[in-house]
Amino acid sequence: MSYRRMVPFLLLNILVSAAVVLGILYWWEGRDKPADAENMVLVTVTPTALPPTAAIEQPGQGEGAVQEAEETAVAEEAPLIHVVSSGETLGSISQRYGVTVDEIMAANGLSNANFLNIAQELIIPVGGLPEPTAVPSPTPAPNTIPTPIPTAAPPEQGEAVVVINGVVGVGELTEEAIQITNSGTRQIGLVDWTISDESGFVYTFGQVTLFGEGAGILVHTEAGTDGSTDLYWGLELPILLPGKTLTLTDADGNVVSTYTVP
Repeated sequence: MSYRRMVPFLLLNILVSAAVVLGILYWWEGRDKPADAENMVLVTVTPTALPPTAAIEQPGQGEGAVQEAEETAVAEEAPLIHVVSSGETLGSISQRYGVTVDEIMAANGLSNANFLNIAQELIIPVGGLPEPTAVPSPTPAPNTIPTPIPTAAPPEQGEAVVVINGVVGVGELTEEAIQITNSGTRQIGLVDWTISDESGFVYTFGQVTLFGEGAGILVHTEAGTDGSTDLYWGLELPILLPGKTLTLTDADGNVVSTYTVP
């Protein structure tokens, strides 16, 4: 067979071989597709929105803010304390802080406004008195006889030492006043006690109780409304002049104290 006759057969053989190879490759690539499709899982991602007020806290800021808030809360809860100094009365203390004498007495459990000690600490209810919290009373156990509680013997009454301690505002009716103190350990009632001078002016005490330990009251010579620590004589002219002697007398007429105006 000549070379020219063999050329067509060679070309046909090449085409058939190429077709067979392509068919095999196509089958081979399509063989794994069904398995992959069966194993495919559709994954849906749902976005999550951050809270609108979320804030990123810087390192060290959270702890400091909490500590500052706690200190502020403690400062707001702490009551205002006033330490009583010499010559102060509940009337002057109440005017200084803008509260009433009754509120100070209630906050400190005082029964008489005349009883104050030097260096005594007083709670000042600037924001008003706190509302009392009801405490449930315990229920006694049934068929239980309470044990009697021994009572202590009452303390000794002590002694009252009442004196005219001084005067202020000499010669000025709107300023002058007589200071009376009790430096003893026992309180004393001053009802029907008197203060008098050589000119015949006499002031008679009403229902006034003077506590001890340095408690005192002021007797103003001008007219006014009596309070717990300030009393008013009701005079129209000043009487506290230099050299005048004031006499404090008890209800039985006994001279308790004298004082000469300097």
